Amino acid sequence: MDARARRGGPRNQSPLSMKSRHRFALSLWLALAAGSCLAAPSSAQTAAARSAEIAELSKAGKYSEAIPLAQKLLADMEKTHGPDHRDVAAALNNLGMIYGSSGRDAEADPLYRRALAILEKLNGLDSAEVAPELNNLAALYQRQERYGEAEPLFKRALLIREKSLPPSHPDLGQSLNNLATLYEKQGRHSDSEPLFRRALAIYEKAAGPEHPAVATLLNNLGQVDKVQGRYREAEPLIKRSLAIREKVLGPDHPDVARSLNNLADFYERQGRYVEAEPLYQRALAVRERAVGADHPDTAMSANNLALLYRAEGRAADALPLVQRLIGSGRAQLRVALPVLFDAQGQRLLQAEAALDAALDVIQRGTQSQAAPAVNKLAVRIAAGNDRLAELVRRDQDLGSEAEALDKAIVAAVSKDRSKRDAVAEARAKTRLAAISTERASLQKTLAAEFPDYAALSNPLPMTAKEIQALLASDEAMVLFAVTEKESYAFAITRESFDWKPLPLGADALSQKVASFRRGLDLANLGEGSGKSGLFDLTLANELYTALLASLEPLVKDKRSLLVAPSGALTALPFIFW
Repeated sequence: MDARARRGGPRNQSPLSMKSRHRFALSLWLALAAGSCLAAPSSAQTAAARSAEIAELSKAGKYSEAIPLAQKLLADMEKTHGPDHRDVAAALNNLGMIYGSSGRDAEADPLYRRALAILEKLNGLDSAEVAPELNNLAALYQRQERYGEAEPLFKRALLIREKSLPPSHPDLGQSLNNLATLYEKQGRHSDSEPLFRRALAIYEKAAGPEHPAVATLLNNLGQVDKVQGRYREAEPLIKRSLAIREKVLGPDHPDVARSLNNLADFYERQGRYVEAEPLYQRALAVRERAVGADHPDTAMSANNLALLYRAEGRAADALPLVQRLIGSGRAQLRVALPVLFDAQGQRLLQAEAALDAALDVIQRGTQSQAAPAVNKLAVRIAAGNDRLAELVRRDQDLGSEAEALDKAIVAAVSKDRSKRDAVAEARAKTRLAAISTERASLQKTLAAEFPDYAALSNPLPMTAKEIQALLASDEAMVLFAVTEKESYAFAITRESFDWKPLPLGADALSQKVASFRRGLDLANLGEGSGKSGLFDLTLANELYTALLASLEPLVKDKRSLLVAPSGALTALPFIFW
């Protein structure tokens, strides 16, 4: 787990021998991943070769080539063996993993479930071969934040492995880590911690106290302690994780950057900014060298460093980082908005420029959230035009290839220095740059030839002046941006604009809105005390004061108020205000 980021079938064997201990050590790199590798059907060498080709294409992000081959392999396995054969299950799993990797989870889901049903039928419900398929399906649900559906699957995989494997087997550690990570994503620290500790004990016994997998578990445990404010317990765990990674992986490894980031966050939470700053700076430098300036991990480090500068009152240092992040589309709301507001207040930016930058970040964030739905609609629109469909398909293929190359670059630079291939890494980075150039050209072509489609699929953020031009003289637009610790309210009229910070973060707003909504429930009209439980005027006034009072001078004379809420505020009936 990275602070502020929100990142083979088992066999029943006897206790570890020295030989198996070495094999386990080699497998530990994969043991912390929720999914398994692409499986090779067992029945024929030709099928295995086809599976290998599909795996290579998928690894390279060439999903448009891999998917039809995987579909054909599945059809051939079904024709050869019938619908209920283990090789059919392997082919289903492989196709499901490719769909999942290319963002097509809805198509992966039934494939995983059918593969699971086949393995259960052939081997029994408690067979060790069922556990990896349970993990794959649970990982898919976890990606979709369907935690209630993922949990029983991860639990069942863990129970199977507890029954079928030695207590020190890494696959058991994998299942413990999977379930613990699911709990941690839900803030269930008391449930995640004992599982992380059990997994740590397994990895320490299997591979020794200085294995990278041990460092990962130490980091996870440190994060659990840190977010609960147990700083005395967290510090030695995070420091030990960093020390292992620096010693075993080298100072420029991406995992070292992760530990540096987490230790910096640990210091920042305690106001120890002097200690946090060089760690954030070093993490950013490592990631820029390892994966490039435009990688999401690098952007996260830049966001973290900018926010630290802001906490230190150094808006002049934070602003260039934020402007670079806005330019790449990777600025986080929690970072960009406070930095831009401070920069405006200190006259580092003109008011209109600061507002336009803030609007840019907000609108891009909204587009990112809506992207899956927009992409599906875009495909349907493109289906009626061969030229448009060709351009869209090419852009999506390039996007998938870029994502796979990102992962491949991280994997490459994560290898031991003696095993790294500098030529292959350079080739991958060159290809990534070429993809970026080609996609930019494609967007220009789409904008020129199909402007309506371009406006839907990749809308440009509107500036304050463009919004003002759309408003009538008696209208005002109010929009809200909610972040973890604070929020912002924006008001725009035809003549003027303003924006203000609100001292309420996401959790505080959720609580206030939930309390207010209870007052709108007709079931609360009468209470046993005889008092009306409907509509709390005091709470309504508190919300109005918190959300709109600071902007009232700008909007009070307008007859129409156009409100664009976000987060918990979408549950408020602004129409009645």
